Amino acid sequence: MITHRAGQIFGEPITAKGAPLYTDARHYAAAGIPIVLYGAGPRSIELANAHRADERLDLADLPRATEVIALSLYDLLKPPA
Repeated sequence: MITHRAGQIFGEPITAKGAPLYTDARHYAAAGIPIVLYGAGPRSIELANAHRADERLDLADLPRATEVIALSLYDLLKPPA
């Protein structure tokens, strides 16, 4: 759902993949709650300089990433047809 919407918004295929990050999401997963980590920044942790003092985000990506989340939530929460 998120990869589909991201592909629509960004105009290229977006694939789901794991990321070697330390987050609290593991606690939700351990409790059986499905989780997704989605970032609005560059394609890789290295390009984003993730979790560092100079973490990067192209501001043009922020509204597009917000649209991806908004449309994905709409897809998830809309009543069945």
